[in-house]
Amino acid sequence: MRFAAFTTVAASAGEATNSADFLDNLRQQTILAEELGFEAMWLGEHHFGPYGVGDIPNPILLGADLAARTSRIRIGQMANIAPWWHPIRLAEDLAILDNMTRGRIEVGFGRGIWPYEGPQFHPHADPRLDQENRELFQETVEIVRKIWADEYFSHQGANYTFPVENTVFSHPSYPPNPDWQDGERVTRLRVTPRPYQKPHPPLWMTVSTDRSVATAAEMGLKACYWQPPPLRIKQRMELYAEVRSKREGRPFTLGEDQAVMRSTYVASSMEEARRDAEAGIMSAFIFNDPFRGRQVFTNPDEELSPDVDLDWDFLQPRTLLVGSPDNVAEQVQELQEVCHLDYLLVEFAHAGIPLRKTLQNLENFATRVMPRFRSNR
Repeated sequence: MRFAAFTTVAASAGEATNSADFLDNLRQQTILAEELGFEAMWLGEHHFGPYGVGDIPNPILLGADLAARTSRIRIGQMANIAPWWHPIRLAEDLAILDNMTRGRIEVGFGRGIWPYEGPQFHPHADPRLDQENRELFQETVEIVRKIWADEYFSHQGANYTFPVENTVFSHPSYPPNPDWQDGERVTRLRVTPRPYQKPHPPLWMTVSTDRSVATAAEMGLKACYWQPPPLRIKQRMELYAEVRSKREGRPFTLGEDQAVMRSTYVASSMEEARRDAEAGIMSAFIFNDPFRGRQVFTNPDEELSPDVDLDWDFLQPRTLLVGSPDNVAEQVQELQEVCHLDYLLVEFAHAGIPLRKTLQNLENFATRVMPRFRSNR
């Protein structure tokens, strides 16, 4: 089983009170994660946080800093919110990072969930405009892949047309090139650099519904789940395998090209874990209710009554990896057995927890949980 770390700057703050110190803490955590043997460090993207500081408005830029301070750990984004990015800039920035790291990056794409974020970047990025948001997401990812696939590209879609009308280029040192010009008129664009990994870095998508799971499989993107309990994840992994098998023309196995992210806290006991981490973990879930919809926390054929609270007692057995090393190992084993999971992202930092305890949480998981599963390889 493979293990990676996931965080946001806000959650990784510890006692930091300004952005520079937040970033210093994240650097410490990433360096330690590499030393402890985590495969990757994944970063989220958020903007306009009500807490004032701690967003990651550009996980690609931050990833470049973290990569420069490490040598082995892979750097990922879970996720770049594709509708909030200009597709050419997204392809360029990711390709630069892939070359800077000589192929150490993983690329995640998401649609965005918070209505106050998306519309600031594009009128169709509002997640409440479901059809427009999905169309913009898929078109943005399609353009990124087109850019990486060939030396020259063109595109015509609902949201973007490249090259734009009346784009011309002339230079005395460069005669017109029919590969990308018709006379002086530019017919195709050349975007550089190309990614270091061939044909491109691994591509992921965050998923939370049957529809998004099917979309990821149809687009050939790896899928990452966060909140669903194991039985729901299994059901969606089966859907993913079915759709992806049809796309690829070969059978996909349960769990293949898929990962689960879990909020994690390893302490000496369940009581200590709850005392330390409940407030921080719950703050993240409060933000995501009702934006993602309560269905993400349910098992197949289960419906939640309106009076059910998404509190610790409800979430802990379903979607958290918390407690003693034995508690957490049992929960990881359940994911492995039920879902055939072989890639787990550990969300190790939680708001309000001191830096020393965040680092200890990373170390506890790496030294007291991970070895139990790596010995099975």
